[in-house]
Amino acid sequence: LTDRAAGRSRALSTLPVRLLILSDESGRPLIDAAAVAPSLQRADRIFADAAGIRVRLAGVTVVQEPAPTHVLDPHANRRLLLDHALGRTEFLLRHLAPRPVLSVAGDPVTIVVVRTISGRVTGCSLGMTADWVLTQASLFDAANPHSYDETVLAHELGHALNLPHLRDRANLMNPDSTPPGKMRGTGLRRW
Repeated sequence: LTDRAAGRSRALSTLPVRLLILSDESGRPLIDAAAVAPSLQRADRIFADAAGIRVRLAGVTVVQEPAPTHVLDPHANRRLLLDHALGRTEFLLRHLAPRPVLSVAGDPVTIVVVRTISGRVTGCSLGMTADWVLTQASLFDAANPHSYDETVLAHELGHALNLPHLRDRANLMNPDSTPPGKMRGTGLRRW
């Protein structure tokens, strides 16, 4: 962020992302991949403008196998971390793209589309401790103004890049966003 703030130009970096769409108990995908495109484009604009990082889709996987209910409707935050530590995310991990053994940087972050996330959240990330983030399918339903929110995906990718929450409503990393009237901003400011 400092090069951009100082007015120095630099080559854009790339954040590759993969999209993993789960299927419900009947084997129906939760959403169509095209529904995520506006949120991906918004994330790309936010990170390119503020940080010189392009968000690029590296692949889409639709899991045909019905996901267990606890994976379709996961916990959030500390309870998700506990579930992960106890192996309750095994179904999810089995469907992530394999990583090279010596890989430390440049691997895609996987955006996992789940049905609902328990609690009052619509996205969740374990930060840099995981190479995946969760997003609720309703975020991508443009026909529903009370759930459609293009900022959540970018916010969760921010956590994957180790950005913390900020209370500034104009900042992308503000933890609160309630469509349609109380949306978080898309600015990225120095911490």
